[in-house]
Amino acid sequence: MLLVTVDTLRADRVGAYGSGRGLTPTIDSLANEGLRFDRTYAHVPLTLPSHASLLTATYPTRNGVRDNGAFRLPENRSTVATALESAGYRTGAFVGAFVLDARFGLNRGFDVYDDRMRSHGSDLELAERPAEQVFRAAARWILDGQADAATARPGELSIRATDKKWFAWVHVYDPHEPYAPPEPYQSRYSGAPYDGEIAYADAALGAFLARLRTAQALINTLIVLASDHGESLGEHGERTHGLFAYDATLRVPLVMWAPSRIRPGVFSDPMRLIDVVPTLLDLVGEPPLADADGRTVRPAIAGERPFDDRESYFEALNASLTRDWAPLTGVVRGRHKLIDLPLPELYDLSADPGEQHNIYAQRQEIARDLESRLDRTVKSAAASSPAPIDADADARLRSLGYIVASDPRAARKYTPDDDPKRLVHLNTALDDAAARFAKGDASGAIDELRGIVRERPSMTIAYDRLAFALRAIGRIAEAVDVLDAAARDGRADRTLLRSLGSALRDAGDLKRSAAVLESLAKGDASDLQSADALAQTYTRMRRSRDAELLFRRVLAASPNAATTWNNLGALFLTQKRTADAIDALSRAVAINPDLAGAHNGLGVAYAEQGRREMAIEEWRKAVSLRPGFADALYNLERAGDRVRD
Repeated sequence: MLLVTVDTLRADRVGAYGSGRGLTPTIDSLANEGLRFDRTYAHVPLTLPSHASLLTATYPTRNGVRDNGAFRLPENRSTVATALESAGYRTGAFVGAFVLDARFGLNRGFDVYDDRMRSHGSDLELAERPAEQVFRAAARWILDGQADAATARPGELSIRATDKKWFAWVHVYDPHEPYAPPEPYQSRYSGAPYDGEIAYADAALGAFLARLRTAQALINTLIVLASDHGESLGEHGERTHGLFAYDATLRVPLVMWAPSRIRPGVFSDPMRLIDVVPTLLDLVGEPPLADADGRTVRPAIAGERPFDDRESYFEALNASLTRDWAPLTGVVRGRHKLIDLPLPELYDLSADPGEQHNIYAQRQEIARDLESRLDRTVKSAAASSPAPIDADADARLRSLGYIVASDPRAARKYTPDDDPKRLVHLNTALDDAAARFAKGDASGAIDELRGIVRERPSMTIAYDRLAFALRAIGRIAEAVDVLDAAARDGRADRTLLRSLGSALRDAGDLKRSAAVLESLAKGDASDLQSADALAQTYTRMRRSRDAELLFRRVLAASPNAATTWNNLGALFLTQKRTADAIDALSRAVAINPDLAGAHNGLGVAYAEQGRREMAIEEWRKAVSLRPGFADALYNLERAGDRVRD
């Protein structure tokens, strides 16, 4: 069984759903030969919570994953992988972005969970990898066997043949922002880079399926292709996704292909992502997941009984969790969608597919029915709160454009002034500031962020981003002042205090940095993000034992965190623990061969052991990855080796 999820793919960009742009010949072929679901709804317009709902067949209110980065799937929650593993399948997952890293809990039930990202010479790993790399790893596993995680070192694959049935989940991230398709798609779609990324991902999928077909690996294989959410592209004032829940981001493509099991056609009744896994398990004759919200639609597909139309719950809580805006929830049933906000919305999707005409005031009988259905779902919600993440995770999520909540917000009454529709311009301003900074206009970004702080002083994320921009251009004292002022004004949440502790470390005030970070890490032993930041401060303070314990706490939760292995190896070098340093740094480069700092550290460790040629080889790798790397160049010069131009 093969499940492919294409991140951020709008249904209306797929030819089988009416697009005339010619972007998706591979998906269109699957749809023409298989079953296309005409209307399928996601439950959260964000990657991690949407995949959590898909894989567990439960609403986010039940599985507890409400946002990217700050939540982890509970260990007692069944998934399609745990079910198929128990049924004797070998199971492998291959994900294209850090937002689905194993530390967030979706790895349960998978024999192999390939979440390795690679960098391009910096010591911060990439947050994503291109579709071709993800499909290549998946094809190798499908065709050659499975990775033996019990014996393989991090980043290594130990292949052994097997005749067991298999289940592979392959996730590609390319249509997600930033839109930067490779050539020839970049040139071909220079005016529409989002379309270029879709065309590239579809072509990579086509090559992957062709390879499997040639190897006869698709015989009797059930293929499912879906997206986790769409992209607004400016509709309703939203540039990307995650803020609102209009159909541009909530309606997704869904195709099932299995010539031996499914008759080709179009399923026109509304489908939910939580219904996908129950349907798949039914199609392959496996028992349903326990305690699922979704149900199988196989009997309706086969014409054995009428379709049971149920409402579909959705939510978009990121702005509430990270900015204290009003939380957005809602339901879709039949042709109507209710969006519950201080300024409530109701749409007739058949008459108004663009959701331009709010009929909430005119159709109160429909609104009341949907509100009662929404209330029942919300009242059944399981208790959940953000799970702390480490600093490496926070940095990589930021690089994807995600703002991660670190604390549950206190309950309060929201007013129309807190409605995201009235605040969307501030969301745009945050995006504009990030774009300015990425283009090298730090002063413009800083001015934009100061404007946000003046307009809505309660947006602590604006202080945090302002301080980040100031630190990045060396204005560390100003960054400390910004964060200090916010704290004095009573706006200091854990995220802001963590940033303050890190800024104080950059400023050389190690004692105060440790005091701030200790108040977070020691107050909550599970706060990995603060633990990681404190470990870096302890390293600078030469409190080596304390730093090591904290780094190992992070690695226990995320063993493929290459940058943390690198940091631990660097710590061992300062202690002259050469063998331990080589072990930690070797793990780092096995996971991510492009970490220039780890190669440089390995060179230092090998030199300490008198292994000159191995040291020179590592330093050369470091310079090739990061030209002008001063430490590595200095080490090569001392070793009597010159780097040729």
